[in-house]
Amino acid sequence: MKIALKIDVDTYRGLDVGAPRLAEFLRAQKIPASFFVSLGPDNSGWAARRLFRHRGFAKKMRRTGAVSLYGVRTVCSGTLLPARPIGTSFTGRLRAWADAGFEVSPHGYDHIRWHDRAARWQEPAARAELEKAARLYRSIFGKDPRSFAAPGWQAGPGVWRAMEKMNLLYHSDSRGEAPYFPDLGGEILQTPEIPTTLPTWDEMLAWDGVSPEDLAQKTWELLRADVLNVWTVHAEVEGSAYFPQFQAFARRVQEAGGRWIFLPAFAESLRQNPGGVPAQTIFQGELAGRAGTVTRQGRPAGA
Repeated sequence: MKIALKIDVDTYRGLDVGAPRLAEFLRAQKIPASFFVSLGPDNSGWAARRLFRHRGFAKKMRRTGAVSLYGVRTVCSGTLLPARPIGTSFTGRLRAWADAGFEVSPHGYDHIRWHDRAARWQEPAARAELEKAARLYRSIFGKDPRSFAAPGWQAGPGVWRAMEKMNLLYHSDSRGEAPYFPDLGGEILQTPEIPTTLPTWDEMLAWDGVSPEDLAQKTWELLRADVLNVWTVHAEVEGSAYFPQFQAFARRVQEAGGRWIFLPAFAESLRQNPGGVPAQTIFQGELAGRAGTVTRQGRPAGA
């Protein structure tokens, strides 16, 4: 059984509190991981607009206890309270994680802006937003990023055409079953996409009949032996209230002889054997427990 760990850091609080807790545990357990960090301003307060646009958003916020997870300061960030810069507030921490062997890459510039708009962007708009994130990344690490993970799994033709010019090793912007090269209406891109294959815990908590005590077991039951399981966790969720469950699940994988796969190394192997990676189309579709839609691998049902 193979599993790759992605850690999305969406907020100032996530980078300040949750991500360091995860990094310390993972380092002690010798578990490789990729930290994808929103580098620009924390405008999380604007997420409240989704109450009026995304069916199920209010239910998800209630079931997951979002205010307690993210904190009042984050919930009001960028609206009632000033937006705090995320990446540039913790440059030493990010460099230390990279020096420790973790992958540290961009998760966009403005998480809220990307999440709510990116799937509709044309290439120039996507390129402008990507360059903001890349510029901050270069100011921290002195080099260009080699990977990217889209906030909210929001991608599209404009986003991926812009990324194609960044010479990335891979991106992880969608939900799906296995790695693929994006097929944009017959235009096959050369940057492999490694989708998240497992549901996230904030999604599972919005499922009927699922409690916090069930998360580790239900995730274990979803693991597949025939593919790379790509698991995305959030610094604000698994790094805070659900950290004990995260630890229990990670140790169970270790004890069962599961292999933790480092995504950059896996992406290198895909590059060396591109013939084994199919071209796939994408669509915007719903997922159980997630409000709105996400970019998904394949075609919608019935298409």
